[in-house]
Amino acid sequence: MKKIFLSVSLVLACCFVFLGCIKNTPYVTSINPTMVADVGNYKFISSAVTPATIDTQRYDTSTTLVITGYSSDRVSPYDKIILTIADYNGVTGTFSIVQGQAGALYHHGTALGVAVSGIVAIKNVNSELISGYFSFNTDDGEKITNGTFTVGIP
Repeated sequence: MKKIFLSVSLVLACCFVFLGCIKNTPYVTSINPTMVADVGNYKFISSAVTPATIDTQRYDTSTTLVITGYSSDRVSPYDKIILTIADYNGVTGTFSIVQGQAGALYHHGTALGVAVSGIVAIKNVNSELISGYFSFNTDDGEKITNGTFTVGIP
């Protein structure tokens, strides 16, 4: 009788331990990553925005910040805007595309527009997020204006 009671107790204890590890609540973040911009008459609204940092070379101390916004448009689900800031050091500022301080790409379907002029600016950096704005013209004549972004720290 003692063996049965001990076995049942151990099984119940294991069930409580394993069930206690399962999370039934969704993952909640304090940041809502966003990216919006006007592309001609079209309003680009992101479904997801991801930040990343890239260490460019082994002996180079610069870090490149890459912010990618993925379109929420059901007609053009593969559209995206990619912003880069060369030599990113975690401070605010306005970075010129013409001077090579920043870069931008606009993917629309199979077309790729490379920024030839414009700016990418970071207006706020804190322990949780980076926010800013951008505006640029691409080599295929597209004008991306009134762009804003908010992402977490990579």
